[in-house]
Amino acid sequence: MTEFFENNQLQFAQVLTQVASYAKSPEARNLLLQAQPLTKPAAVTHLLDETEEGTRLLERSLQLPFVSSDSLLPLINRAQKGLLLSADDLEKVADYLRVCELLQRFLYREKDLVPILNSYGEELQLFPKLVEQIYQSIEHGQVADSADRDLRRLRRQEQELSQEIKDTAGKLLQSKKVSQSLQEQRLVEKDGHLTLPVKSSFKKAIAGRIIAYSANGQTAFILPRKLDQLSSEKIAVKGQIEAIEAMILGQLTAAVYEESPGLLRNIDVVAAIDQIMARARYSRELNGKRARLNQTNQLLLRGMRHPLLRNPVPLDLEIKPPVRGLIITGPNAGGKTATLKNCGLAIMMTEIGLFLPSREICDIPVSQQIFSQIGDQQDLDNSLSTFSAEMTNIAKIVTHAQSRSLVLLDELGSGTDPDEGAAIAISVLQALQLKGCLVLATTHYSRIKDYAVKHPNYRTASMDFNADTLTPTYRLLLDQVGQSRAFWIAQKVGMPKEIIDQAQKVLAGQLPLSSSTVVLKEKATSKIVKTHFCKGDVVYAGDLEREGIFYALEANQTLAKIFVNKQFSVIPVKRLKLRRKAADLYPEGYNLNLLFISDWQEYKFNKDLNRGSKKAYKKLVKHEQEVKSNSSKTY
Repeated sequence: MTEFFENNQLQFAQVLTQVASYAKSPEARNLLLQAQPLTKPAAVTHLLDETEEGTRLLERSLQLPFVSSDSLLPLINRAQKGLLLSADDLEKVADYLRVCELLQRFLYREKDLVPILNSYGEELQLFPKLVEQIYQSIEHGQVADSADRDLRRLRRQEQELSQEIKDTAGKLLQSKKVSQSLQEQRLVEKDGHLTLPVKSSFKKAIAGRIIAYSANGQTAFILPRKLDQLSSEKIAVKGQIEAIEAMILGQLTAAVYEESPGLLRNIDVVAAIDQIMARARYSRELNGKRARLNQTNQLLLRGMRHPLLRNPVPLDLEIKPPVRGLIITGPNAGGKTATLKNCGLAIMMTEIGLFLPSREICDIPVSQQIFSQIGDQQDLDNSLSTFSAEMTNIAKIVTHAQSRSLVLLDELGSGTDPDEGAAIAISVLQALQLKGCLVLATTHYSRIKDYAVKHPNYRTASMDFNADTLTPTYRLLLDQVGQSRAFWIAQKVGMPKEIIDQAQKVLAGQLPLSSSTVVLKEKATSKIVKTHFCKGDVVYAGDLEREGIFYALEANQTLAKIFVNKQFSVIPVKRLKLRRKAADLYPEGYNLNLLFISDWQEYKFNKDLNRGSKKAYKKLVKHEQEVKSNSSKTY
């Protein structure tokens, strides 16, 4: 199985979400959202064969018969629980099986074009006896008259009684004796009976049963004796009809229950076909091309477009033995990270059976594992710096990587001293290439660039930069070593021109660097050496004879607060010596306040409490209760 330490560094989940949107059944959507790249060449080839068959149908505008299983699965569950299915429910079961039959026939008819899909169709069970039973017994959402020999007679009898009740009621309304007793010249239905709205003072004049009274008591709703007799007969007939209908529905529900394992299997088969067609629709939407597979870590991308970017610049890349890795250089915001993700997605998309959005056919290695170290890995909860978290992850990668592993490393060795970081990065690259891994890494470090240029198993590439417009083109140039373009980036973010000009002189060796210590003269008798400390600097405190972390100056500017042994101390500024600057230790944007936390458990507890953690809140309530309990015991 493909392995990750950061599951979505490559945005693979977003690709799966896009593919799943092309599925028609909920089962297929769920399968696609949970898809994992396969690692055996034969299995990947089979997935690609399936997708290719789906695209053949789409290219010929051949539409598969399909009905969603949304409503079928709940019906099967009801039948398995012993609940009675309605006539409408049973028709849905029969309709689904009828579509399964049409799907099977369609795939068989196109078996030469889509042999794999036809093999799925052959797995469908059609249950013709069950379908025939349902259609013979159910018509237009109700039990058919022909379902039972007595049912037609009873329903006709019910209709005749209903008509007789109406005729009798009409005659009663036309009777002078009755009409004089009524509040209104019409029949009123009460509790399922047709009643006469009789004035309460005349209620004894009408032979029958009082069903109800009006709210003011002035009207009695009377069921005449003749109508009462007919209504009782109708109710008895209706009861017989309902008993027969329940018997028939029960028999059909039992038949559905008996066949439920096969019905559930059909849902799985249809979901598998739907999943294949979703991959085909997505691949066709991208104008994708089927990749060629290899087991030699050969990666050739020809105009590969990033599937998640709008108007992406196509990527051309070639890594083949004896080369096992590519070191990419160039400016920030120039496309290095997007290139890494594009390569990773190309392999992962292929391994779940998708065609690639490329200009020409690409050569893709089947990787057993994919490891990525992309983006800022700063771990605030555990107080790990970016570099510490990166090294923790890379240590795992070096330990677990194998010859058929893909390793993607972004800005390897950054976040620490450049010389030390470059040395560690080169050692990591050396270890990975000795294992035979396929490695793609980005860097700004010159030492790593030199290593890649000299090493026969590594190839260099740089992100193109338009020197005329001073903007990146996002094109990858193979066998070149790019510059970081720091001056361009600084200029783009608003760095003053005079500082950039001075920096260029420094780079050219025309402006020597001087000490940052400034000597001020006062009354020609004393010298004050003003040293500037920044929050997070590592300083040596002479009075304590140990190192600490600078926090801030006190109000009088002669005393400084430093953090030593998880507590603050106030030391004269003149007794401090700068050992290491914070700017050299921590990346830009690092939360320096994390350096001054004495109790990490309390910090994490308060953080959880502030974000609304129920567990933290319960812990707080429990603590308050214990405090109250202890205080009450003291009295």
